[in-house]
Amino acid sequence: MGITTIHFSSSTKLFSSVIVPASLAVIECHRDEVRELPPEAEVIAWSDKTGIEMFRYEDHIMGIQGHPEYNRDILSHLVDRLLQRNLIVESFADEIRANLDGQEPDKEAWKKLCTNFLKGRLY
Repeated sequence: MGITTIHFSSSTKLFSSVIVPASLAVIECHRDEVRELPPEAEVIAWSDKTGIEMFRYEDHIMGIQGHPEYNRDILSHLVDRLLQRNLIVESFADEIRANLDGQEPDKEAWKKLCTNFLKGRLY
């Protein structure tokens, strides 16, 4: 849980029509992980945590491990709820909060990327 930096694959042609930074920060809040893709799918981003942070399938499906729709307040609220329900321990909550200090997810870049994908403008 926290803010993770993902790195875009230099081999993908998905972003050829828009300017996307080489990496973006995104909030992640679970340990789910895609380990294998169908043969036709393409890995488009990775992180130090997993080799498949984002993928695409043809021009109409894009998967994102993180939550570009989340902000720090949402994650902080989630941490508080999990702590109150004894689903995480205080030391883990403190670690997550420390990860959030001074960092922000790249909300505007994610908005631009996702909007352009949904409107079919990334090819």
